[in-house]
Amino acid sequence: MGGLEAAVTAAKRGHQVILCEKSGELGGILKCEQAIDFKREMYELGLTLADEARREGVEIRLNTEVTAEYAEKEQADALIVAVGSRPLIPPLPGIDGENVVVVNNYYLEKDRLKGSEYAVLGGGLAGCECAIHLAKEGKKVHLIEMRDQLAPDANIRHRPILLAELDNQGVIRHMSHKGLRIDSQGVWCEDRHGNEVLVPATAVICALGQRACTDVADSLRDAAPMVRMIGDCIRPANICTAVYQGYHAALDV
Repeated sequence: MGGLEAAVTAAKRGHQVILCEKSGELGGILKCEQAIDFKREMYELGLTLADEARREGVEIRLNTEVTAEYAEKEQADALIVAVGSRPLIPPLPGIDGENVVVVNNYYLEKDRLKGSEYAVLGGGLAGCECAIHLAKEGKKVHLIEMRDQLAPDANIRHRPILLAELDNQGVIRHMSHKGLRIDSQGVWCEDRHGNEVLVPATAVICALGQRACTDVADSLRDAAPMVRMIGDCIRPANICTAVYQGYHAALDV
């Protein structure tokens, strides 16, 4: 979202803009929201910005990864880096099993998950929203969180509504539970008392947060006369932050 906003704003200011996207589709992390009914409008926001970029004459290059060598070849006057973040995937035994899907990829892989009892590993905003969606689909849902608080990354107005909806949908909370391993029975955890317990599940959604792609961003710091970092590659945050930073980066060039 930050990259799209930067491209649109720069184009409106009269710059020649090339927007490079590593994957085959624009929209960044919001692509995953298309699978959650009450968040689909966020996915559509990405589509709207992409359409606006095309209308403003932005040259879009999909399946194009920008390296320092690529940027040097293009000889751009300015480079706005919006390479985002990647999901945190802990080295738990079984995390790569057929019954496990990372929440970012849920929209692509949900059809291969079987059964009616799901566990969501991670009680941040993304994990809570995914749990609510699954419960609305008629699944029995367990939400596993290592801390004693859910959705600390939600904004102050949204969080009480989110927690109330978890209760309304009958999501079973497992607080202060640390994931140990995953197998065909579900997620084995250590509870607050040090006991090993099983959270039963036929399918597991890993929603343990995001990690900034600082390695990619750092490799591009000297790739143009002017370089600006925006969005999740600085620190995973929210759409408002990414769009704000993208807009102001475009004003700087």
